Amino acid sequence: MTDGSGNYIPMPAAAPAAGWYPDPADSPRQRWWNGAAWTMDLHYPEPPVYGRLAPTRVLSPDTPVYTAAIWIITLLPLLSLINVASTDLTADFNRGLSEGSTGTTTSATDVLSQLLSIAVYAASVTLAYFDRRRLLADGFTRPFHWAWTFLSSGIYVIGRSIVVRNQAGRGLTPIWVWTGIVVVTTLVTFAKFAALVPLFLTTIGSGIAA
Repeated sequence: MTDGSGNYIPMPAAAPAAGWYPDPADSPRQRWWNGAAWTMDLHYPEPPVYGRLAPTRVLSPDTPVYTAAIWIITLLPLLSLINVASTDLTADFNRGLSEGSTGTTTSATDVLSQLLSIAVYAASVTLAYFDRRRLLADGFTRPFHWAWTFLSSGIYVIGRSIVVRNQAGRGLTPIWVWTGIVVVTTLVTFAKFAALVPLFLTTIGSGIAA
């Protein structure tokens, strides 16, 4: 192309398509180019697999990494925490002593606790299935399989979050939330049983004295 004076005017180079490119700041990470300018979004490229580059899929920084399903799976252990916190182990212990001599059947509270555990387990498996479908629809490649939830919902939360983090550069929050709930539940359970120890020792002492 020339101007009116016959001077050559170079054509502007076409801007590359939006995607992840080597960081112009020479960091080992890749930076997101939105088609017009560099953004602040960074991520590490996927490592080689068996001597070749792993297949990647371009995911925009705007790609959602959380779903309603994963948050419900993550928060379901709160039901166990509430159940543990509201359980009166002293009453259960005394009832157990009574049942040992009278043959009383399992209480309704125990049955409800078992039913709650089954319901949480079934809900976690079902929600993991729909969560993985959502990730596939959003463009994630081979997201963590929902069937791992049959072993533990925690395995799915951790595995799913790591895979999402590797492909989108974020998405680990469910791990920390789930871990926090499990730690608090463990501490509450330990405190409950620790408070029961004196009663247990007293009962043993009374039995020996008798």
